[in-house]
Amino acid sequence: MASYTWFSYSHYIFFRCYYIYAIYSKIGDNFIMSGPNPNKEPVELNRTSLFWGLLLILVLAVLFSSYFFN
Repeated sequence: MASYTWFSYSHYIFFRCYYIYAIYSKIGDNFIMSGPNPNKEPVELNRTSLFWGLLLILVLAVLFSSYFFN
């Protein structure tokens, strides 16, 4: 019988729990999710989203302009 120190045994249990969770976590998800997939729905691009996107591109262009023109 192998002897475990407290440190290695605690990590064994820690990783074992996550290992079991990684294997068995997807079994019950099919019963919980009964509606349509929200990732398949169309994305709306309105004026506010367009404004924030253009503002983000403008701010990043100003911040990195020294790298572009160097």
